[in-house]
Amino acid sequence: MKKIAQLKYSFAEKDNYLTVNVSGHFSLEVAKKMYTDALGKLVDKKISKLLFNVRKVTGKVTTMDRYYLGEFAALESIKYMRKGLQSNAVAFYGIEPIIDPERFGELVARNRGLNLKVTSEKKEALLFLGVK
Repeated sequence: MKKIAQLKYSFAEKDNYLTVNVSGHFSLEVAKKMYTDALGKLVDKKISKLLFNVRKVTGKVTTMDRYYLGEFAALESIKYMRKGLQSNAVAFYGIEPIIDPERFGELVARNRGLNLKVTSEKKEALLFLGVK
């Protein structure tokens, strides 16, 4: 029986944004915890731009997972604004099918007020965040 690598993540602060490097098998529960941890880092470091590199994530992300994660990200960001988070911009970049070609999760989050971009290109993600 092949062992599945759990979703792992690490943080790296760049000039004026935080990168979250993510790898392993997708888990909605861990993805939500990761997002909350990242927001906490933004508040601590007083920065507002967040870049998720999900190129090394494996597994299956269902339509409902995308819905729940998009909704959670938007609502959690609002919650953290009450804790001192500056208005934030968030970008995810990775490989399809982890990155949804239809961008459903992005639509869900944006409809709830989150300034979010989901893309398969790092350059496009950085441009959206306004960083190099």
